[in-house]
Formats: sequence, C-alpha cells, structure tokens
Amino acid sequence: MELIPIENELNAFKEHLDINERTIFSAKFGNGKTFFLNEFKKKYGDSCEFITIYPVNYQIADNKEVFEYIKRDILIQMVSKKMIEPSYEIPDSLIFQFFIMQNSDSFLGNLLKILPSLGIPEQTASLFLAGYHALNWSEKMTKKYKEYKDSIQSQDENQIIETFLESFTERIGSPYEIDLITQIIIDNIQWFRKSNKKKVILIIEDLDRMDPAHLFRILNIFSAHIDRVYQYQNSNTQKEEDTTYSELLPNKFGFDNIITVFDYNKTRSIFQHFYGQEANYDGYINKFTSHQPFFYSIDEIAREYLYKVIFEKCCINKESIRNISRQISDKLDSLSVREVYTILNGIDLYIQEKTYKGNILEFNTKSPLTYTISILKLLGIAQNNKIISYILQLSALDLLNCINVFLCVNNITERFIFKNHLFYIRHNEASDNKVLNKIQIVEVNGYYSNIFQLNDKLIENCINKAFDYITK
Repeated sequence: MELIPIENELNAFKEHLDINERTIFSAKFGNGKTFFLNEFKKKYGDSCEFITIYPVNYQIADNKEVFEYIKRDILIQMVSKKMIEPSYEIPDSLIFQFFIMQNSDSFLGNLLKILPSLGIPEQTASLFLAGYHALNWSEKMTKKYKEYKDSIQSQDENQIIETFLESFTERIGSPYEIDLITQIIIDNIQWFRKSNKKKVILIIEDLDRMDPAHLFRILNIFSAHIDRVYQYQNSNTQKEEDTTYSELLPNKFGFDNIITVFDYNKTRSIFQHFYGQEANYDGYINKFTSHQPFFYSIDEIAREYLYKVIFEKCCINKESIRNISRQISDKLDSLSVREVYTILNGIDLYIQEKTYKGNILEFNTKSPLTYTISILKLLGIAQNNKIISYILQLSALDLLNCINVFLCVNNITERFIFKNHLFYIRHNEASDNKVLNKIQIVEVNGYYSNIFQLNDKLIENCINKAFDYITK
C-alpha cells in the first residue's frame, strides 16, 4: 500500500513545538492523529523522549483519584524507559509521608495495584518491573521505614503530627501537592534532560474517545496542574544552584512540552452544548496552548498528494482536473484518506500493461491517458462516454499531454496543428529500441503549411483506443 507522505507536516509540528511549550494537536476523529504522533516520535526520538497517557482510562475515577492515576502512569513509563537516575535517593521526609499516608503499604504494591486501570501493555509492565528491580528502592524504603517506626515510638502524639505536617506540602490531588511520586518525577525529568540532552514531552492522547460528560472534568484537572506555576511564582522567588523548585517549573512536573490531543472545533461544540453559546470557549481552552493550536488533517494532505500523483502520472495539473466538471471537483473535495488510498492503490489494477507498436514509436499502454481513465473510474465515473466528454473539457495543451503517447495511434509527426496552434513533441527517451511511457508536448511559435492537422475526432480515436487496455 502506498503511504501518504507527511514529512512536511512533521517538520512543521516540530517548529511549532519549539515556540509552544503547551499546545493542542487538533484533528478530527479518525483523521490520523495517532499515526502522525507515532511517526513524529520515530523521527524525533533522538532528541526527544515521549511520555504518553490516555485519560480515557481514568474517566471512571473521581477528581482526587484522577491525578493519582496520572502520576503513577507517568512514573511507570519513566521507570520502564530508564528515565530514573540509578543512584537517585528518595528524600527521607517523603518516605515518611508516604508510609503514614499509605498505612505502610509497599511502594511497589501501590504502583502495581493501578497497572490494570492504566491500560499498561504487558511489554511496558515487564520493562517497568525490571527497571524497578534495578533501582532497589523497596529495600531502601523498608529500612528507612523501620528507622522511622522506631523513632515514632519514642515521640508523643503532638510530635508525630508536627513531623507529618513538615513533610507534607498539600493534600493528595491538589494542584499544590508535592508528594513522593511527584517529587521523583520532577527530579528525574530534570536529571534525564541534563544527562541525555533530550527534551521530555508529555502527550495527553485520545481525549476524543471520552464521554462528553467526563471530558471537561478531566480537562479541568489538567488545567489546574498546568496553570499552577502562575499561582506560585512571584518576584521574590529565587532558585538555588542544583535545587529543583517545583514552583519554578513551567508545569506540574517540568515537561518541556505538553501536547493535548483532541478535535479543537468539535470540543468547542460540546463545550457550548454543556455551558451555553455565550460561554467563553477560547478563554477556557487557552490554558492548554501557549499561542495557537496545531491543526492537522490527513484527509487534506492525502488529497493534495493525489493531485501530485495526477500531475505526475496523468500530466494534468490540479486546476485543470478541478475545472473539468463540478461533479469531479466536489468528489475530489470530499475524499477521505481511505478513499485516496483506494485510488492510489487501484490505479494500476485497471490497466492492462502492453506495448503498442505505432508506425513511428513503440509505447507502453500504462501511460497518462490510461492513468487518467483509471482515476476517473475510481472517482465513480462509470460510463465511457462521460469519461471521454470530461477529458475533452481539458485545455488544448493539458489535453494533448494527457493523451500523450496515444497520439501515436494517429501516426502523428513531431510537429502538428491543433485548434490553430502549432505543437511540438519532445521525447528525449526515444531510441531505436526503447518503449516510451510518456512524451512531452509543448506549444511553439510559427506556422507550417502542409503539416499534420489534429482534430477532436482523432483525439477521440486515441481515447477509444486507450479503453482497449482498461479492465471492464
């Protein structure tokens, strides 16, 4: 199957990310968002590391739990991708906080409980367990916990409360909380970026698959954590060397970019349905993008690529084929990427490839005219007489270049007159034993008497001959 090239769009999105810390990648459902992002990850994997989460897996959770799912999802992927510094030490105060809040559950057990809910594939789960084992955190945390347990037994109740409050920034699920998992993520994103010279990018995928009732609830949770930096920062905030201050990060975890993936315009309609036509969608959604969303349509890219193929195979430019008829123009405008794929992969199937021997030249029947007929059939034009009438609508030069080597059916000479204009056949490929696929016809100045006169009847003869090599 012929693939639609998206190289230009991949480059454009990279340039977009370079100036947009937060962005919305907008495309209609089924329009190739996931394919595009997978290709983007492949192309820029040497300079970027990607963490991808799927909020559709969290939508049944309540608001407080959602962010806990997000944090664990991110950490599991970071461990599986070896994004944790091997010698990283979890701060003692956070270990104490974790054990008090989790009633002494194991850190690993806490992560494993949530794996099924995150939709983590088996391969990632295996990589996570191998990576976690290498970090040897469980043994260290158990030892630390025993030390804390012994120290707690020698404290009165007021001392325990005071110690806990000192180690606990804010409650779970709050935009302001910096707990054990959050701090691990923050510290190791900083370490990974510095040691690997890579950007770390968070992709929030598949929001289009969410129930509309949950969509804005989830977006509100993301919005609170994206926006937290502006609530923290002030003119007196200063950063000490080699210290990660969460309030100085551009977002909750310090990702270089956050890409939120959904259909911008469809989400506007859902928003206004829920909150009314007067609701300020642009103001609400702007929290997810630094400047403007990145709009992408594989359908449009596929259609433009089809025009390129038509030009290369049929020698007809975009405007010429669109001007043939309103029916053709409307059909081309409505093609989906799947329909374009069908055309691209069906063009050759309609044509019987043979060598036609004229008096002057030999040519391959797989040539511009048969390609044109094939494409028109794939666009839904079934009747031969209608195809002929459409081809005859082309301008003189486009028509001749479309008929192309089939002009040899009329034993045409190198120079000929058509519609009172002089044309010249250029066939640089020609040699005594070479079979041509294509020739070029150019209009030249001047007039010659006693020269071959080409007319519409002879053109129709060429088209009719081409139908002999089209599968019925």
